Amino acid sequence: MIPQAEFGWSRPDNRRLILAVCLGQAGLIALPAVWSLKYVWLLSSLLLALALTLFSVQRTLLLLVFLDIVLPDKVLLLLRLPGGLHLQESLLLAALVFALIDLIYWRGLAVRKSAGDLPLLLFLGAVALSGFVGAVHHNSASLILRDIRYPLYYAVFFLVTNFAGEKAAVKGFLPVLVGAGLVVSLEYIVEFVGSLDLAAGSSFVRVARLEGIALPVALLLIINQFVHDPERYGRRVLVALFLGIGLGFVLTMGRGMWVAFGVGLITTVWLHYLSQPAARRRAGRTALLVLGILAVLVGTAFFFQRLTGATIGAHALARSRSFVDYEGDVHILGRFFSYAAALEAIARHPLLGNGQGATLVTLTFNQEIGTFEPTTSWTVDSLYLTLLLKMGLVGLAAFGWLSLRVLRLAYRTFARCRDNQTRAFAGGAVAVLVAMATLGLSDGSMVNGRFAMVFGVLYGLIAVVGRGEASSPEQ
Repeated sequence: MIPQAEFGWSRPDNRRLILAVCLGQAGLIALPAVWSLKYVWLLSSLLLALALTLFSVQRTLLLLVFLDIVLPDKVLLLLRLPGGLHLQESLLLAALVFALIDLIYWRGLAVRKSAGDLPLLLFLGAVALSGFVGAVHHNSASLILRDIRYPLYYAVFFLVTNFAGEKAAVKGFLPVLVGAGLVVSLEYIVEFVGSLDLAAGSSFVRVARLEGIALPVALLLIINQFVHDPERYGRRVLVALFLGIGLGFVLTMGRGMWVAFGVGLITTVWLHYLSQPAARRRAGRTALLVLGILAVLVGTAFFFQRLTGATIGAHALARSRSFVDYEGDVHILGRFFSYAAALEAIARHPLLGNGQGATLVTLTFNQEIGTFEPTTSWTVDSLYLTLLLKMGLVGLAAFGWLSLRVLRLAYRTFARCRDNQTRAFAGGAVAVLVAMATLGLSDGSMVNGRFAMVFGVLYGLIAVVGRGEASSPEQ
C-alpha cells in the first residue's frame, strides 16, 4: 500500500482540492452566463466533447465527422479559433497529437500500411505543387492558403488507417454518418416549416446548404444496410431513418443530388442483383426494388405537402423541367458561364493548372436588377473543372487514381466478403463513391470545402475494411 504522504496535495481526501474542483466546475457553467446564455451551452458542449475525445484518436475522429457534417457555416464561424483555425482543423490537430502519443509510447513508431497510401501521397504532393504554382502566378497569398487547406484535409486518411479498426469502421463510423444525416434532415425540416406561411398554403422556400450532401450519402448507406443486413438494426428502424432523412433530401431540391442519388441507387440494386446466385436473379424484382424506393420518397413528400400545404410537387416539377429547358433557368445559365470561363483559364495552363488561389471573372445573375453582371469567383461548381483549373491534369490524374483505387477496394471487399455487416458497408461505400463521382459534374465539395474531411475519413474507412478483408482467410 502506497503511503498517503507520497500523494502530497493530490490526495483523494484533500477537502481543499475537492472544493477547488467543485468551484471550478460551477464557474465554467455560471460565469459564461454573465455575458450570454448561449455561451453556457456552447462551453458545456465543448467541455463534454473534450472529455469524450481526450487521448483517443478514434473518438476524436468520430466527433470530427459528426460536427463537420451537422454544424452550419454560421455556427462554425462563431467557433473559429484565433489565427483563423477552423473547428474541424482543431479536432484534426487534437487527433494528430493523440496519434503521436500513441505512436511514440505504445507502438514504437510502427505505422500500418494500406493500399491507398501511395495514391494519397501523390495527391497531397500534387496539392502542394499547386500551391507553389499559385505563388509563381502571383495569386493572392490569403487565397492560396484558403484554397489549399481543403484538399489537404485528405491527410486524415492516414489517421483513420492507423487508428481505426475494421469493427470500428463498420460499427462506429457508419451509425455516425447516418445519425449526422438525420440531424441535417431535421435541421432542414425545421427551417422549411419555419419559413412557411401555413395560412397561404401555396409557398415553398428551398433549403439548400453544404450540409445537404450528407443526405444522399446517408440514404444510400441505409438502403445497403436494409438490403444486405436488415436484422442488425431492424427493418422498422431503417425505414424510419429512411423516411426522416428522405424528407429532408426532397426539400433540398438539388437537381445534381437527385441525379447522384439515382445513380447510387441503381448501383446498389445492380450490386445486389450480381451478388445473387444465378438461379435466383430476377431482373423484374430488381426493377421493382428501385421503383419501390423512389415511390416511398415521393409518397413521403406528398404526405408532407398535404400536411403543410407547401407546393413541393409543383416546385420539383419546375426544377426538373430545367433539365430540358435550361435556357430559361438563369442559375443554370450562370453556371454555364462559369464553366466557359474555367475552360478558357484551363486552356492557358492545362498541365499544372493556374495554381491554388486562382480566380475567375464570370457572369452571375443579380436578382435585384434582373440581369447578369460580372463577378469574381474563387471556385467552380464542378469537381473536375476545379481540379483542372487549380491543379491541372496532374491534379486530376492524382485524385482520379486515388478515387479509383478506393472504389476498387470497396468493390473487391463487397465481392469477396461473406459477413453481412461488412458487405452492407462495402456495398454502401461503392454506391456513395459512384454517386459522388456523378455529383462531381456539378459540385466541387469533395475538394472545395470542409466536406473534404468527411470524404477523407470515408476513404480511410474503406481502406481499413479492405485491408482487414484481404488479411482474413477465404471462407
